[in-house]
Amino acid sequence: MSKTAFKYCLFTLFSSLILSCEKDDICIQEVVETPDLILLMLDSTNENQRRSPSGFNIRAIGAENELTQSSGDSLSLPLNTQEKVTQFEFILNEGLEDENIDTLQINYTRVDQFINRACGYRANFIIQDPAFTLLNPGNDWVKGFIILKDTITDEKAAHLGILY
Repeated sequence: MSKTAFKYCLFTLFSSLILSCEKDDICIQEVVETPDLILLMLDSTNENQRRSPSGFNIRAIGAENELTQSSGDSLSLPLNTQEKVTQFEFILNEGLEDENIDTLQINYTRVDQFINRACGYRANFIIQDPAFTLLNPGNDWVKGFIILKDTITDEKAAHLGILY
């Protein structure tokens, strides 16, 4: 085989590989991954008033990372994509004598959404009623909840309000 024929075959092979790539073969960064649950902390006497509790912290049960309150009155909590529930410890006055821990179980259904071949699937969630279950009743500082948006498909608006 002559050099010219070999170069032509090599060029044809590389050209066909480059031109055979489709848009679905690359996952663009604008694609939103599995969304987190957005919580608002609300005053139990006035549900329209947002406020942050003092000495507040959150720990996910069964996870290694400790979640802490984001700035302000809203929280972003990751949900377990392998289960229908995720459990969190909501801690008030952490590290003080009057520390109070409420263990809440968030109840939801997972709905998988196919994005494309490169990105694969992402999980969306539907909050069930009741949205949460209090696992350690007693001296509860969490008084209740309000479902603000029952379908979790993005992180643009709050999904659940926690009354305390």
